[in-house]
Amino acid sequence: MLPRRLVDFSKVSLKTELFGLPFETPIFLCPVASHRMYDPEGELAVARAAKARQTEILLSTNTSTAIEDVVRERGKPVMYQLYAAPRWEMTEKMVKRVEDAGTSIMAWTVDTLGGRNTETYTRYRRMDKRPCEACHGKEGPARLERRVMYKGIDLSKMATPDPPHTWTTIERLKKLSKMKLLIKGITTPEDALLAREHGADGVIISNHGGRAEASGRGTIEALKDIVDAVGPAFPVLIDGGVRRGTDVFKALALGARAVGIGRPYLWGLASFGQAGVDRVLELLNAELRLAMRQFGTPEIGRITRKAVTWR
Repeated sequence: MLPRRLVDFSKVSLKTELFGLPFETPIFLCPVASHRMYDPEGELAVARAAKARQTEILLSTNTSTAIEDVVRERGKPVMYQLYAAPRWEMTEKMVKRVEDAGTSIMAWTVDTLGGRNTETYTRYRRMDKRPCEACHGKEGPARLERRVMYKGIDLSKMATPDPPHTWTTIERLKKLSKMKLLIKGITTPEDALLAREHGADGVIISNHGGRAEASGRGTIEALKDIVDAVGPAFPVLIDGGVRRGTDVFKALALGARAVGIGRPYLWGLASFGQAGVDRVLELLNAELRLAMRQFGTPEIGRITRKAVTWR
């Protein structure tokens, strides 16, 4: 990072926009399943903290709270992260439901379609002796038919899966709604270009918090090449490994339009509920403002590659 001095930073603004929608901060909350595992109020506590800090939410398909309730507590529509369902008609119904809830930006996660080796999760799951109802209520763990986004959907045809998802699935998803479609889980320029070619409105560089792909690369390492490949007009967002406001600044300097956090706000949620999430957002935004003053960029639009050196 390359500091600049004697710049007027009496007014620092974190405001930006995506698809013409205003973002009060470029930091957004990544989709994470089952917030009630961390706090009894789950997504509702997160939504209230996000409202207080004017932060956008990308809600998980595997939310433990209905999207309509999250929207009510946030006070405005949220973005939605889609896991395409085993049957296409299920996907259609979920997409219609979230669009009816006011969602205008949807992100389809593609980095787990090939499977993953969750050996740490499997190991600790055997050691966890807590009663399931402590997190999931009387029904126990959220099996597919119990997940809130699948309610009202006929699962009787699950035995016959759809054809495998490919790049043409983007075109099918685009026909379902007027929502902007991001492809989440992209880590190479080649895939970013294919996403754009098949009609995606943008991509989210993500390795699922290091729990899906096995390349060993951090998402920040992929960002510069992807932005160079697709050009500045094609929105590129990023998540993974963001822990400080300076991390957000670096990602913005390398061309990201918005930057997601996952584990940090969950640590806050698990420790202090809504207040914990609020504090995490307060810290990250304060650190980002400090970085913007130090590096002579009082507005988000003024953060460019001139602010960093790449080695």
